[in-house]
Amino acid sequence: MGCFPGVMVERLGEYPPQDVHSIVVWTKNPQNIVMEGELKKILKEYRQIYVHLTITGMGGGEFEPMIPPWKEVVRMIGPLTDLVGGPLRISWRFDPILKVERNGKVYSNFDLFPVLAEAIAPFGIKICRMSWVSPYKKVVTRLGQKGWRLIPQIHHERINQARQLAGFAQRHGMNIHFCSMERFPISRCIDGEFLSKIHPDGLTCSREKAKGQRELCGCTQSIDIGWYSLQCKHGCLYCYASP
Repeated sequence: MGCFPGVMVERLGEYPPQDVHSIVVWTKNPQNIVMEGELKKILKEYRQIYVHLTITGMGGGEFEPMIPPWKEVVRMIGPLTDLVGGPLRISWRFDPILKVERNGKVYSNFDLFPVLAEAIAPFGIKICRMSWVSPYKKVVTRLGQKGWRLIPQIHHERINQARQLAGFAQRHGMNIHFCSMERFPISRCIDGEFLSKIHPDGLTCSREKAKGQRELCGCTQSIDIGWYSLQCKHGCLYCYASP
């Protein structure tokens, strides 16, 4: 919803702050959230905001053409931390890990993780969530239109990469959670237990598993106030949600 701040303001109007335990936001560009304006003003009325901030290192390049370069996004973490009340309410998403080939040249953002972790860790963020790109047909087709071939990463390769990432993360005081990845521990991007634990007023919310989610998704119950008809403007080539 970060691409449509006006729509988000309108939708939040249907859910008064006194009726809301937490707002959970996913964004690759928090500019519309941290800049002074109607959206920020309204968000500040809610007692708890939790942000999943995606920084893959690919912003401004061919795979994320409309996302700011990662250094610009990192500079927004300070204002974002002030808005949500501390780094405990921000999760860094290194999502997805991409590996592709074109004309014999292999590209992957995997090696950017240590650089990103070093830049993000000083803000006090302790949780990193990650996944590997999913080979949906429309993703493969979209990449193919640009001449890229998606290279499938088998479980053995993923295990090796996960170990390396965990090592880098631990050096910076971070823990890694895997998002809906087969043969990895199930995690919860919307975690009712954790959101209850960190709520400023100690209020609790549902811990029941959300219905209609993927089998490997551990998220707890919530209300989604966005919808896919509002097509994201970021143009990421690997996106499974974009038609």
